Amino acid sequence: MLRILEVCTESAPAYALVFRRAQLLNERYPHLLQADILCSDGKEVQQMRAQGMTVRVADLYRSLNPLRLIRSALNLLRVINCHSYDVIHLHFGVPCLVGRVLALFIRKPVWIYQSHGYSISANTGRLSMLVYLAVERLLKYTVTYALFQSREDIEIARNYSLLTENQICYLGNGIDTKRFAPATSRRKQTDHNPLIFGMVARFEPIKNYQLLMDAIKHLRLRTTDFKVYMIGQGVQKDQIAAQIAGHELQDQVEIQPYRQDMPAFYRQIDVGVLTSFGEGLPRALLEPMACGKPVLCTDVKGSREAVVHRKTGFILPLGKPQQLAEQMLWCIEHREELAEMGTAARQHVLDNYTEQAVLERLADIYFRCYRKHDVNHKLETQT
Repeated sequence: MLRILEVCTESAPAYALVFRRAQLLNERYPHLLQADILCSDGKEVQQMRAQGMTVRVADLYRSLNPLRLIRSALNLLRVINCHSYDVIHLHFGVPCLVGRVLALFIRKPVWIYQSHGYSISANTGRLSMLVYLAVERLLKYTVTYALFQSREDIEIARNYSLLTENQICYLGNGIDTKRFAPATSRRKQTDHNPLIFGMVARFEPIKNYQLLMDAIKHLRLRTTDFKVYMIGQGVQKDQIAAQIAGHELQDQVEIQPYRQDMPAFYRQIDVGVLTSFGEGLPRALLEPMACGKPVLCTDVKGSREAVVHRKTGFILPLGKPQQLAEQMLWCIEHREELAEMGTAARQHVLDNYTEQAVLERLADIYFRCYRKHDVNHKLETQT
């Protein structure tokens, strides 16, 4: 049996993005592989364990502080040595960095990492970009496979020679389209109902909430027939809340607490919004689309790959809040067209971004690791 460790930083993203996929693979191939999860402690750990998942707990810091990086590396190494994993599957920024540095010295597991989006976006400075690319090239040969959600990120890897062709694997991003599905009865729309926009994203600079806030200020000069719901955590949450209060937008804008029943949230809104400077392949667009909602997004890496302009939503330029406000006003005034776009959005996800397709691709990659592990084991036995 191939023993796989999926390495995440925190329990919340591990639960939201990795747990279900690992659970389904374990159920589908019980005698061939077992995927466990490693993350920092949190309330989601008990939830995953209660559903049968083996979860290892160790501190894996998001900080780039050298001391914390060393601690993260030692904690990861301790878990690998104690439990003899055959494949280490790295997720997210810091675990990917720490794991690939370890892989320079420890070659026995098969190391793979999953890119949730290269950290290159429209607001990345030139020096930061050069340093980032230099680190990626330095760690180029430490992993056997690199898994990508976005085809645009694959082109970045090729254009900047960050990986070889043999390392690159397209994984995509998949949605559980049975869970994320339209409501059985559509919320009745009338001219008296405000149109509801919803944005689900961390309150961090990369998500560019300021663009949405500026658009809301423009839009309110034209109409008050709308609401905007925001869900997320992060360093800018208090700042955005202060802006809402300072501009007296409480009647239009509401920051809602994080919830696990996200399909219910998406069914409640009419249009999904994502104003990021850059993405991998964002579930914050795919999930509302799967629920039959059109979306508005910025014309950036990842987001534009998920949306078909003018069919499943609208792709809008960065730095132009007035244009975003105009598109939001169009949505308010064209509710019949929104329903048609929502139907097309759902079909687009069914055709291109299902959980089933991702599971099949990932299983194939793991079985390649299984064959590689089997060959290495035979060589070790012979020597």
